[in-house]
Amino acid sequence: MIRIEKQTTSRRALAESVRRRRSARSRRRRQALIGLATAGITTLTVVAVGMDRLLRPGAFPIKELRLKGEFVNLDPAMVQQIIVGEMGDNYFSLDLAHIEQVVEALPWAREARVRRSWPNGLTVTIAEQHPVARWGDGEWLNENAQIVRLGDDVVIDGLVSLSGPNTSAREVWHRYNEWAPMLRKVGLDVISIDVDDRFAWTLQISPTGASHATDVLLGSNDHERRVKRLIGSYSRLEEQMDTLLTMDLRYPNGMAITQGNIDEPNEMALNEVDQ
Repeated sequence: MIRIEKQTTSRRALAESVRRRRSARSRRRRQALIGLATAGITTLTVVAVGMDRLLRPGAFPIKELRLKGEFVNLDPAMVQQIIVGEMGDNYFSLDLAHIEQVVEALPWAREARVRRSWPNGLTVTIAEQHPVARWGDGEWLNENAQIVRLGDDVVIDGLVSLSGPNTSAREVWHRYNEWAPMLRKVGLDVISIDVDDRFAWTLQISPTGASHATDVLLGSNDHERRVKRLIGSYSRLEEQMDTLLTMDLRYPNGMAITQGNIDEPNEMALNEVDQ
């Protein structure tokens, strides 16, 4: 009986020791979690206070504005004035995307990139539009065949005149770049290309250096073949170009030409030129 009592007492002591250790570990965990939560709350409070101070109007004013780019048609002073009116008075709360949109909405501005310059500056890099052709009535194409509006009073000499549905702008510009060098080799310049609502194409051509222009009707299909037919037939028509009003290439194997005096357009004759 004495041996059994000693064993029971030993088990109870061991169980009590295990309980104490578990209780101590649990208490340490709770204290650690409380510490982490306190540190987290303190950190968030510090961050919130810091952000409030950073973003407070006038806390970190922008003191320097730098414009970069080749300014040919844009007035840097005007651009700077517009940006200053949009940028606010805090370096950190500045909306860069908004300023880019405002600048890119200006006539002649193709692209704008805005970045902060530590510690209190703003750098705006601007690329201007480079018109390569006139588009329709009052609009232009840039080098990416994008339609742009530059202002009603803009006049640029020496550019081809293109027109058509806006969805056709890229194709019209591509065809011009394809056909113009081919025609130039035989002494013809492309003055204009027009695509109507039915997608029928009309070229206006002129001998290099001449003032008289002739309309060439290409229709809505077989454009490549018809332009080649024009080039192949030009040597027989070259001497008559100053009196040719229209050349209709919509025929399978030839063209119909309308010939007349520019000063007296009613005096015209219709001729057929076979291949």
